[in-house]
Parts: sequence; C-alpha cells; structure tokens
Amino acid sequence: MIFSKWGVRMFDTGNPKIRKFCAILALAIGLAEHTPATAEGRWYGSGFAGAMTENEWEKVFDPSTLKFAGSALIGIAVGWERPIGDSRFSYGFEAQAVGHSGRQDHFEFNLPLVLRYTPTQPRRFRFKSVAFGIGPSYATKIPQVEIDRKGESQRTLIYWMGELEFTRPQPDESLYFRLHHRSDGYGLMEAESGSTGLVLGWRRSF
Repeated sequence: MIFSKWGVRMFDTGNPKIRKFCAILALAIGLAEHTPATAEGRWYGSGFAGAMTENEWEKVFDPSTLKFAGSALIGIAVGWERPIGDSRFSYGFEAQAVGHSGRQDHFEFNLPLVLRYTPTQPRRFRFKSVAFGIGPSYATKIPQVEIDRKGESQRTLIYWMGELEFTRPQPDESLYFRLHHRSDGYGLMEAESGSTGLVLGWRRSF
C-alpha cells in the first residue's frame, strides 16, 4: 500500500471530486498489490523523452494537422506489474516524475494504474505489448501549453497514457511509444483543459 497511500497524500487538494478519484485509484492499487496471481510481479525502471503538441489527443495521428507546441518533456518512472491469472493480461502501476522545458518549465508527477496486454508469439516488427493507464496528475505550475490551448487549466488533472511496447535483443529491456495526456476527465475537474505529448521511452526490468 506504499504507493496508494503516497498517491492520496500527494493529490489531497480539498476538492471532493479529486479526493474521490484518488481514493478509488488508491483502492484499485491496493487491491492490485494484494490480489493473488499465478506468477510473481516484476519491477521496472524507465526513462522517456518527447514533445508536447497543440492537438486534441485523437488528432495527433494525422500528420497533416499535427502541430508541436515548442515544449519538450523528459521523465523517469518506476513501475510494478503482474499477470492476471493465466491470461495474456497484466496489471500494475507506475510512478512518474517529468520535467518540462521550452514553452513551459515545471515538474509533473503522475501515478497511473496500468492494464497491459501481451500477445502470443510470434510477433511482427518486434511488437511486444499494448497498454493503457490512468491516474492522477500534479504539476508544480499550471502548464502554459494547457493555458494557451484552452484559456485555463489547473495543477491537478487526470493523467492517462496509451502505449505500444517493442522488444529489444536484451530480454529484460524494451522500447515504447506513448501518448502522454493530461485531461479534465470530461468535467470531473473544475478547469476545462488538457494537453497531449508524444513520447519515446526505454524500459528495463529488475
């Protein structure tokens, strides 16, 4: 329960909607930490870097409309996950620390709960897995890219990520491409805002 308790303390802002969201996330992580599984979980470390965009998340895949915001990000993460029974799915969580530079200069901390699907062999193009994660996000300053896009924002929003992971020759290492997104949660947060970054990362199990 270390990460779930840390998450509640970190995002305790007094907003009842945020407190409720964090409490649900903490409960989910707590259940994940204590749910029986057929195999032991794994810990991993990760480093990543990317660029913020001015687009809605669904429009970053269209090269004709993709527009970068002149702001870079670099981050590190520590995560844990374990299989769900005998299925190809696994669950876990990831604690991220992110630094921004350029158009905005602040630090960002995210704690997503992650669900991952790993298909069976053989895999083409070194494809390894696909994952989705969601959790609270806290910025040390109100992000300028979000203000410029929507006219307002706030420090605490909801973070979600979509990820494609690829194998490397070393079995305990992988590369990934990720959508790094802060969101108002369709009205869950007071400010209507958000931002999307495109990220490349490296991961190593330990």
